Amino acid sequence: MTERTPALAPAGSTGAGPATAAPPDFAGALSAYAAGVTLVTIADGRDDIGTTVSAFCPVSLEPPLVLISLLAASYPAELLGTSPGDGTSSGDGPSPGDGPSPGDGADPADGGGPGGAAAGRFAVCLLAASQRMLAGRFAAAGRPNARRMLAEVPHRRGPLSGALIPDGGLAALECEVSRRIPAGDHLVLIARVLAVPYQAPSGDPLIRFRGRYPALR
Repeated sequence: MTERTPALAPAGSTGAGPATAAPPDFAGALSAYAAGVTLVTIADGRDDIGTTVSAFCPVSLEPPLVLISLLAASYPAELLGTSPGDGTSSGDGPSPGDGPSPGDGADPADGGGPGGAAAGRFAVCLLAASQRMLAGRFAAAGRPNARRMLAEVPHRRGPLSGALIPDGGLAALECEVSRRIPAGDHLVLIARVLAVPYQAPSGDPLIRFRGRYPALR
């Protein structure tokens, strides 16, 4: 019997077409990929939302771009999945050089902050190995309340995103969504980096491997 060559996806396909069954052990194979762990936080009106994300990737230095991938059915994806003002699922955000206008948005002390989810803005903290417990807290499904979960953790509010940013990470970024790409059961966001609130001079990263956060040494 002649073996049939499997059909290839069309060039440029994003994989967002009809759902197909994943190969056996696909999830297990992916768990063998060691990845750094980040905390993504979003200011939504008077709410503060956060979620643990290991699907984070630097994209470009000029312009400064990063990528995160969120479960499409999650609340963070719902908040960041629509372009401001037009209700669409893709598009380019305003230039980071524009920044927030004076008096634009709610007072950060009230929990809204300039920008926030309404402007497609969020913060990313690159977690340190000592922040394993924090990663576990925000890995819960639903709408993890960042204000409550960071109540006993030193933190600050990003001046451009309005999002809560925990201290003690390896670095923190404030970002604005530039492009939204539906990809299977996830939403891929490419975002411009607006600012780097802090960068630690040293420290070990928090790594996820086979469903755990192993120590590097």
